[in-house]
Amino acid sequence: MPPVRAIPRRVTAVLAVLLGLLTVLPATPAQAAPAGVSATVGADCTTGRLLLLLDNRSTTAQTYTVTWPGRSGSPWTRTVAAGSGAELYWTLSPGTPYTLRTTTPTGLDETTSGLFHCGTGMSALTSFDCTNGRLQLALENRTTTARDFTVTWPGRTGSPWTRTIAAGGNYLHYWTVGAGAPYTLRVTAPGFDTTLRGTTSCDLATGNPQMTSTTLLTTQTVIRDLNRTGGRYDGTIASVRIPGLAVTNNGTVIAVADARVNGSYDLGGGTNNIQIVMIRSTDGGRTFEQPRVIHAPPTTSEGVGDPSLLVDRATGVVYCFFTYSPRPGISFWSGGSGLNTADDPNSMHLRYITSRDNGATWSAPVELNPAVKDPTWRQVFFSSGHGIQTSTGRLIQPIAYRDSAGTSHAANIYSDDHGATWRRGGSAGGNINESKAIERGTGAIVQNIRTTRPAAASTPPPPTAPRRSARPRPARC
Repeated sequence: MPPVRAIPRRVTAVLAVLLGLLTVLPATPAQAAPAGVSATVGADCTTGRLLLLLDNRSTTAQTYTVTWPGRSGSPWTRTVAAGSGAELYWTLSPGTPYTLRTTTPTGLDETTSGLFHCGTGMSALTSFDCTNGRLQLALENRTTTARDFTVTWPGRTGSPWTRTIAAGGNYLHYWTVGAGAPYTLRVTAPGFDTTLRGTTSCDLATGNPQMTSTTLLTTQTVIRDLNRTGGRYDGTIASVRIPGLAVTNNGTVIAVADARVNGSYDLGGGTNNIQIVMIRSTDGGRTFEQPRVIHAPPTTSEGVGDPSLLVDRATGVVYCFFTYSPRPGISFWSGGSGLNTADDPNSMHLRYITSRDNGATWSAPVELNPAVKDPTWRQVFFSSGHGIQTSTGRLIQPIAYRDSAGTSHAANIYSDDHGATWRRGGSAGGNINESKAIERGTGAIVQNIRTTRPAAASTPPPPTAPRRSARPRPARC
């Protein structure tokens, strides 16, 4: 039997969104099955696994039977409690054919066949454009030769459709449909075969994963341990901005943000009184603790902000990176000294704090400027949100900096020894700054970068030229 892991339903949704490495192909349960009973085929290209997510949102336990004809150990049976889920996985080579039939005594009967696409250089992903009422299918060809992709939608006028996609190119199909429309799309190409099933939705629906919206922090929320002259206090703030989110190894959900005490200005603006607030959940997001400050500078004329979270999965250590401004007027776009000392009063500083108990307590700040800031740079700051850990164990945190001429750049710092030492990578190009990073199944690091030009990607080290992502061209079907 393949390895089986129990997954709390709410944590499954959070993890699928944060890690960004899971390709999900939603499956639609048969009409006779109870609402919320589903089986979802997906792929984790980092580990080379075909996944089957069993989700039971019904009010009673469900027994799933999974059959893969000819596969050793088939069939497999798993009982999933009401409101819970489970995951089965198989480690496969690129292009391996599979046929999975999932049934329950209550009426679910779903069969999905295809070729394991990880490592093939081709992909097909669906999404729903709620603004324009479009089901979208993004096709990507990362191979070295052009490929003919054929899309079949049984019963749909005009099906099938064929499109030749050049090497390294992509294409966007779309169909105008309303919310609640079921679809079945089979996508084939030489060496590629996958089926995507689902129901278009702009709201919470059956299937896995799901996302809901919960307001955690507003300007009316009382925050514990805010800093001011004379000591700590509990109170409200003028502005909440710049969120970051992570899930620790034990499932604790940690959210951080800028607590901008006196106004909505960025670091170095106004009175510069910005502190880092954290909200934590130890029950998979059902409830959250009262927000509290986890780091504030000694005086209210100093500021810390733009927090970014990164969890080292090997050690369990949670990093909260942040940027420090020593006084009003020292911001990314002003000031600058051309130094990289730890006590430079004219420079922004890269720092971090760590937690070894899933966010319950945090360390004193660690200064990084002497290790990673080039002394010729005018200014530097951390990109907020989250960093990543690659499949090799490397920790990567995006940064932005302004060079000696004042031009802004996007880059990364990284560690190959679990945070004991940090180094800087090369620039992804000029006139760009904040970025977010993901790791593709190929091991390439791709970054979405704030810029007036197309998106860029870099892999540290060595420095690489920006890699631009062509915008998919829409085709009406």
